[in-house]
Amino acid sequence: MQGLYSRLPEKSRRLYAGVEALKLPHGGVSYIAQLFGCSRDTVVRGIKELGEAETLTGNISRQSGGGRKPLLEKRPDIHDVFLLLLKEHTVGDPMDEKVRL
Repeated sequence: MQGLYSRLPEKSRRLYAGVEALKLPHGGVSYIAQLFGCSRDTVVRGIKELGEAETLTGNISRQSGGGRKPLLEKRPDIHDVFLLLLKEHTVGDPMDEKVRL
């Protein structure tokens, strides 16, 4: 099941997760979400889409490179900013600079 799921485009993944969840009794949505490594909302959305009259349209999926960019890519200086913030707000002994908590 996991092998098939990982090869499907996004919408087909949701629908497949929905089908598998409907086969199971109470707790099926949580089990399938954990099994496939997706959110419960994805499985619930797949179940909802199964009830709609729309049919699958080709093999449409998102473009590669789409979505949110990683923080380190957007702000390469974040490491330096964090260290500066840490330096200014570190608690210690005012009489001895070597003592830090």
